Amino acid sequence: MPEQFHEMLIYALEKEIGLTQTKARSLASCFVDIEDFLNVEADQIKNIKSISGKKMVKLTDDEIARILDFKSSGYLSSQLTVAENYLAVICRVFTKRQLDMIGRLTMKDLNPNPFLIRAINLDTPEEVVRLNVYMAATRSIVTSMGFFIENLLLSSSETINKASSGWDLIKTMDNGERAWLQIKSGTNTMNKDQIKSWTKEINNKIAEGDQAYLCFSYGKRNNDTVTLGLLKQLLPEWESRTLIGGELWNFVSDNSEYSSQLFEILRNSASQILNQRSISSEIEACAKRLTDEFIRKYGEGEQGISNYIESIF
Repeated sequence: MPEQFHEMLIYALEKEIGLTQTKARSLASCFVDIEDFLNVEADQIKNIKSISGKKMVKLTDDEIARILDFKSSGYLSSQLTVAENYLAVICRVFTKRQLDMIGRLTMKDLNPNPFLIRAINLDTPEEVVRLNVYMAATRSIVTSMGFFIENLLLSSSETINKASSGWDLIKTMDNGERAWLQIKSGTNTMNKDQIKSWTKEINNKIAEGDQAYLCFSYGKRNNDTVTLGLLKQLLPEWESRTLIGGELWNFVSDNSEYSSQLFEILRNSASQILNQRSISSEIEACAKRLTDEFIRKYGEGEQGISNYIESIF
């Protein structure tokens, strides 16, 4: 538990407050649990010393102010477990990153494709910009999702670590037994060749005396998908060689209730960043901003589209 707490606090201090990793690690090492951090006062942060009496962490006034603001924000809660707080931190960082990405988008980033404009009959600046904003935002969010899911899984238990040799994660049980995990998103993301390849990898690990699983971060065993159909055909004892949806999250956390708590924690954490807004409303606001920019530069209506195309082709 202390190790997971310190990793969670380091991540929060670095990603949410903006301390360097060195300062985040040094500061986090001074606390034993969440209550300890939440009860710290300004003068204590200013005078953190080593056993020999030397000053451990040199923080600027601005950094101290940000630490105290974070401490008082309610972002970390003594009512949640360390793993749940870690989940919340990771979600807030992910949500904030997507929000910042949308806020930074410019027409230069979009660079609308003239062939696409004509091929799908986009006749107004509003249509061109809105589609391209959604495409850019979706591309960024989807690209980030794999790392986001992996970070959520890693934060769920001290027994989970990054793996090697092509596997994503490895879980080490109390008795020393190991389980190798290959993570996929949903239950329709693997083709025949991929399943055949991973069947061999799973059999190799089992032959070595370990457990090994194909894992899907969401879905149900009764989903009617091509991937699940192929797994039934190609992966011997497929039901005991896969972890699907809630099974995966409960397995990595050693908590049979974990999957039922997961989405509520994520929802609450996202609300702390977005308040009553949603990413969709932010995308719409971005589309409006960039449409205005497009019109100022190229004009309105079909003529504006023609002017844009002439400027780049």
